[in-house]
Amino acid sequence: MRILCFAIALVTQAATLQNMPAEDSTELVLEQDQLPKQQPILGLQLLQVKLQRNFTGSHSPNSAGDLLQETHGQRHAGISRNPKGVHFSFQIIIGIVLLILGSAIEWFNEERSARIDALLGRGLDECRSVDSEAIEENIGRLVHVQGRARAQYPLVDPQFQDAVITDALKLQSTVEVYEWVPTLLGPQKETHGVPRFHTEWTTTHHDSSRFRQPSPKNPRLPRGLNLGTFTTSGDDIRLGSFHLSQDLLSQFHGFTPAHAYLPATVTAGDITFHANMKDGFFYARPSSQRGAADAAKDDLFNLHQEGDLRVRFMFVPSCETTVVAVQSLKDERNTFVPYRMVPLGPCARNGPAQLVEEGQKPLRNLRAGGSCVTGGVATCCCCPCNTVACFTNQEVITEEIFYVAPGKQPHDAPFRQAVGRSSLRVWFLRLLGWATTYFAIGIMGHHVWEDKTFLKSFGDYASAVFNFILVLSMWAVISAAACMCYRPSMSIKYGIAAVLISGLPLIWDRFHQSL
Repeated sequence: MRILCFAIALVTQAATLQNMPAEDSTELVLEQDQLPKQQPILGLQLLQVKLQRNFTGSHSPNSAGDLLQETHGQRHAGISRNPKGVHFSFQIIIGIVLLILGSAIEWFNEERSARIDALLGRGLDECRSVDSEAIEENIGRLVHVQGRARAQYPLVDPQFQDAVITDALKLQSTVEVYEWVPTLLGPQKETHGVPRFHTEWTTTHHDSSRFRQPSPKNPRLPRGLNLGTFTTSGDDIRLGSFHLSQDLLSQFHGFTPAHAYLPATVTAGDITFHANMKDGFFYARPSSQRGAADAAKDDLFNLHQEGDLRVRFMFVPSCETTVVAVQSLKDERNTFVPYRMVPLGPCARNGPAQLVEEGQKPLRNLRAGGSCVTGGVATCCCCPCNTVACFTNQEVITEEIFYVAPGKQPHDAPFRQAVGRSSLRVWFLRLLGWATTYFAIGIMGHHVWEDKTFLKSFGDYASAVFNFILVLSMWAVISAAACMCYRPSMSIKYGIAAVLISGLPLIWDRFHQSL
């Protein structure tokens, strides 16, 4: 490479000297061994210095050593100037990115806290107890309703048509098979290279052809029969004149055995299941057709064989029920939707129409709406905000009031059972936002006001104190903006705090200097 640079230098010199007047040209001699060995590209820079002298008419000594010293001087001078500008731009960019990240952390943390606090505080104030007979004026309001939930039609299991139960909110069936399954012995799954198996009731069929041989054989499952747990909810469950939606019914978990309310035998396809009143299961043996004999029943109930089937039915009976939710009208039916916070202006409140519209949205859409921008180039610009939003959305907290429980419960029951934000998480994110913002302001402020003097009375700590005041002031402003849509009174308090944090230290410094 040194030889190549030397050749380029000579060619460039010749081309330049040909275009120069003869009286202004000066002999230039460069020896290959005088070029820097570690940085061959300096040969071009040395040639540039010599040509500058030729054009300016300077006839100072033109030895390669002198030119090399001058070239090094110019190069080091450039290195001492350019990095300062490069470092300044780089630090400003890093500071802006950190400032955006810190502000995003503070915004999502404070906005989430304000929304949850408003949900629990304002919701408790707005909740009103009403009768189970729906009144049109309560549409769009958070109501507390008590009454008996009843099913209008009997429930039928999808696989067992004989399993019909009346006056039930939900019906559940669990189908199992008695099979060979591999035995796991901790770290050693085999003994002396021979796999081990045992029999048990399971809701998953194990294909014995996939077992490691030698292994026992499992019979095939009957066609049309599915293993597992299946739950059926009533299509028309009413609480007074209110219709309970499937989302509300999914919150009923008080199942009780249903075998006492079902016939002695139920069928699934061509398989007959016989009830065992001792354990509440219905048993069947597809390989045998002697199910009618009492001796065969005893054998079926007590001496299980591979391939035996059993099913257990559970149900949620009609009961006294309490609901706390927003009353709404859907398909000309009075029903309920979740109570959620609607971000509005500081002088407005959640109107009935807005509450109903917000409650009808899927909860996953609301969580996805916490991100700034998703998709396109703008996603990269909002990456800090989206990252913080994704992190804060992983919290397990109460984001809506959609409460149903058996029995008569007071109107504040859902609010007492609500899961609020963890104080540890809130303060961790708050301190993280402060630290990130402080670091960003320190990077940018070092170049912006390093020659200016603020808060002289603090001495050597003036810069650190001034940066910390900016951090707290920005946090107070962000908190005021976050609370403006949910808790206007808190927004005003945060605004006053921002003024005090910014003004009091400056007033105290002026007063101290005047003494």
